[in-house]
Amino acid sequence: MPFLAMRSRLIAQSLFDRIDKNLQPNVFLLRILIDQSEDRRKIGLEPENCGYDVNLFSDNWKMAEGLDPSIPDEEWVDLIKKILERGDLCGDTEKYVSSPTSVKGFLVFTVLELQKSTIDGYYSLNKRSHVHIRINRSFIESTIDVYFNECSNALNNPNKGYLEMASADEILRKSGAQFMLHIAVHTGCEPKGVHSIYNSCNIISSMNYEGNECTGKLAVAPKKHIQSYLTIQLKKPIKLCDYRKARKLLELSSKKDSIIISDSELIYGLGEIVGKYNPIDESLFIIRFKSHFKWEVLHANNSMMVVEYSLPNVPKDRINREKFYLDLPRIFKDVRNRQIDDLWDVVINAIAQKHGTMVVISDNAENESKRLGKQCFAIKPIKLQSNLIQQITSIDGAILLDRDSTCFAIGVILDGLATEKGDSSRGSRYNSAIRYCEQFGKTTPLLIVTISEDGMINLIPNLRPQINHSDITDRIAELSELNKTGKAEKNLNQLMDWFRTNQFYLTESECVEINAIRKEIEQKEKERDPTSTRIVRKDLKPNKEMNDSFYK
Repeated sequence: MPFLAMRSRLIAQSLFDRIDKNLQPNVFLLRILIDQSEDRRKIGLEPENCGYDVNLFSDNWKMAEGLDPSIPDEEWVDLIKKILERGDLCGDTEKYVSSPTSVKGFLVFTVLELQKSTIDGYYSLNKRSHVHIRINRSFIESTIDVYFNECSNALNNPNKGYLEMASADEILRKSGAQFMLHIAVHTGCEPKGVHSIYNSCNIISSMNYEGNECTGKLAVAPKKHIQSYLTIQLKKPIKLCDYRKARKLLELSSKKDSIIISDSELIYGLGEIVGKYNPIDESLFIIRFKSHFKWEVLHANNSMMVVEYSLPNVPKDRINREKFYLDLPRIFKDVRNRQIDDLWDVVINAIAQKHGTMVVISDNAENESKRLGKQCFAIKPIKLQSNLIQQITSIDGAILLDRDSTCFAIGVILDGLATEKGDSSRGSRYNSAIRYCEQFGKTTPLLIVTISEDGMINLIPNLRPQINHSDITDRIAELSELNKTGKAEKNLNQLMDWFRTNQFYLTESECVEINAIRKEIEQKEKERDPTSTRIVRKDLKPNKEMNDSFYK
């Protein structure tokens, strides 16, 4: 089982990092002894340093003593969630518990924790069930379900199951198919044909028609949905899995208000959406085909899943507006909101440039346009307007402007010294921006936005988020209390995991203090039980790039 716990954690890290690195998954196995004739520990956690103390479950075991092992899985899951919530006073993670798997006299549960603030940032449906069928409300929920199934299958075959767990990409594809199945169930459509809708959309999106890439929209709704109106009705509906016919009809929906009407299995014709849709109904979904092998699922104009080359994921803003608005004042002191609004407009228009480009915002823009005169087109200073940005970014090189959105040069080729912070897997545009920022960003307020041809967008420097300094001091106080009394809201594992995760924000004196207290606690534990297994922890070290600007 330790191998399974390790494999489960590795798969979860890879899987949920692909969705959003801010999800920060924590995975562990909880085993509960149900064979009372056995003289074994009632409760166990793997790994033991999962962030929870096994005593948390032992202390709450009275809640479970009256439970029959044969009770519905939901009751076990609810009980474990309640215990976990009691042990997490910060409440910053969303907790998911799998259905139990019976293994050698134990019920084994896979527990997954994801950052609540990140989960809450994604659009989700509300209905949890339909006609006694539990349905997923988001692509992330489907991913969690499929991941738990993989863990359960591995537990059922402990000898080699951990080797046969699906890869992150395989789990994502299975999750996409399951989510599309549940989308159809949300609408109340008959489930007989919905199993193929995900595959059908992938195949249709890959097909050109007379040289045109696949674009257009398809509504998934009950046949006589009040908001769907057929302008051209087929005498005989065609199946969505009749790919060539479906692709040909989809060409008719490329106009702004036209849409193909389907119940997820059959296509009834061409129509339009009329009236005002009530999102609470959760009965009308739109599949929008964007380009070759790319499509997405929307509900009430909210994108829920994006699929590119058969690999699904959550929709991502090409650039995070909130981060842009938070980072600008940290880089450009006393910058005004109006200036940030204008710079945001410049960046948004630059993003539309298909071949990629760079936007360099510098308080030294005018002087830099002179210094770089031989590797740019210096221009008469002009306040950038949206109608110009597509034109001036159509040539290679960056545009150089100041915090007032005044442009001083176009087609700029950036220079800079080599740095260890480059990334050989990225292109020359990204790496030249890193070099330039490393050399000149230390003396001049500077932000570079790189837009790659593949759509990837980076802000350079990529500032870490700010935190409250009180979060650190409160946990140091709690660690000190744990050392003095042996009691605290969180145990040593939980506290040290938090310090390790947030090590960047620690000052040198805080690192010294935490390391000293932690060693005292470990020594006391060793003296109490010299034979017990110990976690070897490395000393925390300060980061030379840390400064007060990272505190709120």
